[in-house]
Amino acid sequence: MPMKIIKIFIFFFFLLFYTGNTSSPSRGREAIDVVLCLDLSGSTNGLLDDVREKLWDIINQVNSYRPAPELRIGVVAFSRPSFGAKSGYVKVLQNLTSDFDQLSFELYKLKPTIEKGDQLVGEALRVSVKQMNWSDDNDALKVIYLVGNGMVNSGGDNYRDACELASDKKIIVNTLYCRTRNNADKELPGWREIARLAGGEQYDMKIHKRTPLVLTSTNVPEFKELAGKLNATYLYYGNNGSERYKMMTNIDKNALLANEMTFESRLFYKISDRYQFHQQNWDLIDYIKMTNSNLEALEMSLLPDSLKFKTPEYVRNSALNLKEKRTKTISDLRRHIPYDRQITINKRLEARDIDKSDIFERIVIQDLNRRAAEKGFTTGTSASIEFRR
Repeated sequence: MPMKIIKIFIFFFFLLFYTGNTSSPSRGREAIDVVLCLDLSGSTNGLLDDVREKLWDIINQVNSYRPAPELRIGVVAFSRPSFGAKSGYVKVLQNLTSDFDQLSFELYKLKPTIEKGDQLVGEALRVSVKQMNWSDDNDALKVIYLVGNGMVNSGGDNYRDACELASDKKIIVNTLYCRTRNNADKELPGWREIARLAGGEQYDMKIHKRTPLVLTSTNVPEFKELAGKLNATYLYYGNNGSERYKMMTNIDKNALLANEMTFESRLFYKISDRYQFHQQNWDLIDYIKMTNSNLEALEMSLLPDSLKFKTPEYVRNSALNLKEKRTKTISDLRRHIPYDRQITINKRLEARDIDKSDIFERIVIQDLNRRAAEKGFTTGTSASIEFRR
């Protein structure tokens, strides 16, 4: 077989099996699977914004655990008419994945608010347990955070069957009841029952209640400039390369529009090893880091316009130059967001005299910290919270 054909075969074999966007956890790491089951009806307007903005804080906290876990997150949404009556107004927005850019992209596809919605809690829980690609590792930490309000028996009592199935699969179900109306006395018993039946806890939360902004960067203009320089070091290739690059930059823009802390959290994840060495299926710099390829099999027509008619050697040299620039830019960003950022955030929050027990991401982070510690992970310092259960 000619050498060129062998190289082409190796190139596409690598793309097929080493994308970093896994649908199942990789071997060798302890798995943590988290499904966010979200009521997106009119009574919980604002919840989607909370989840979209605080996703990176949750990811960064879990990625700080030692030994490093294999974190995957999935999202099931319910109570939107657009999801269709045949499905019980339930939709899997994203199966369990470690491709958090894709996850964020799916969350931003939705309108943040609607006027109404039928809340079939039992059906949403059933889908979360049965239709998601849960790890088959018996030692994996598997948790559902069922977030919303309403009567859990609307549409029937199938939530009890879903709780039984969750227990059989060793999936913990925590319920986060959103206090947005005056029906809590009637609705809360059902949310408590779900948590009790599935080995979880029932928490109260308030939509749009946020923790104070905690920033490690003291020079915001320089930080934003460095973030732009980092994006300039990405060199897309392949069939979906351009789309993935646009996805990445749009996620950055969404984080910046949210607030400075969300943007900093996004960049903290983006310069981590969990991101930097896992974009090789579309970013030529990461691809070269992993393969040291000479790029002879590269499809030049799928490169940016400035490189489409260049030689493979020229493209490789350009990529190597960008690789050096990226290393320097990440080093510069580390002055703004150090490795111990999560500990810094948690300690500063401990010192703030505010009630953190009903804030979405603090509930999820604290609950995951406790359950991960029971599994043997070291979770570091976290803001102490006395939860209302």
